[in-house]
Amino acid sequence: MTIGEHLKEKRQEANLSQKELAEHLHVSRQTVSSWEVGRTYPDLDMLVKISQFYTIALDELLKEDSTIVEDISKKVRKSERRKVTNVILAASLVVVFGFVLMHFVQSRQNAIVNDSGLSPKDLIESSWELNYSPSKEVNQSFLSFDHNSIAIYNMRDSSRPLRSNTAEDNGEPLPGTKELLEKGIEDGTKQYSDLNIELDSDFYVVTANGYSQRFKKLSDSIIRDIDGNEYSKILSQNMHKDLSIMDNYIDESMTDSFD
Repeated sequence: MTIGEHLKEKRQEANLSQKELAEHLHVSRQTVSSWEVGRTYPDLDMLVKISQFYTIALDELLKEDSTIVEDISKKVRKSERRKVTNVILAASLVVVFGFVLMHFVQSRQNAIVNDSGLSPKDLIESSWELNYSPSKEVNQSFLSFDHNSIAIYNMRDSSRPLRSNTAEDNGEPLPGTKELLEKGIEDGTKQYSDLNIELDSDFYVVTANGYSQRFKKLSDSIIRDIDGNEYSKILSQNMHKDLSIMDNYIDESMTDSFD
């Protein structure tokens, strides 16, 4: 027995006309007629409503009509796939919106100018070279700022090691060197992510993962850190890639000298 035949049988058992049933289900008489002759059939929500109206189980209403059961199963699977797709799409939009919002907020923060005339954008996308060091801890140093990180290259004058070279310590800082390492005083090029630049009167407070330093603005082209090291601006763009190349070149040169 098809679903249409079953629906007609149940309607007749209830002594209802097509019009009366249509009024109970809030559909047209033509819709009920179309179901009963097999031109169309109710969707899943309507089948549930009909089974409740006749007080019978849904599986009893659908029994012996494998075509509609298979079709409903396909629709359910398609609906589930659509739900999954919509969830993935919604999650993607949230992520994209989050990045856009974060970039907007960061751009607004970087455009802030304090009472001393300092702004984070003074440092972002800029490169600086050491021109004076009272401690002589480093012989040569470069700072490079992009929007998200700071890269630092140092050639230290001191022979004092800062990290352990034993395998079990895995390069851990040696006693008394943690403060130097947090200020970026380390041989070669090291990049610190999650750059954040805050303003404190006439100081730039620069922090990143594993890095913290304060720089005082002496002029538009000179800054000095709290240890007295002075840096001159050499580029209005970052030189992360150049510092990495320089580091690799020096490593190769030192390797060749030992061969």
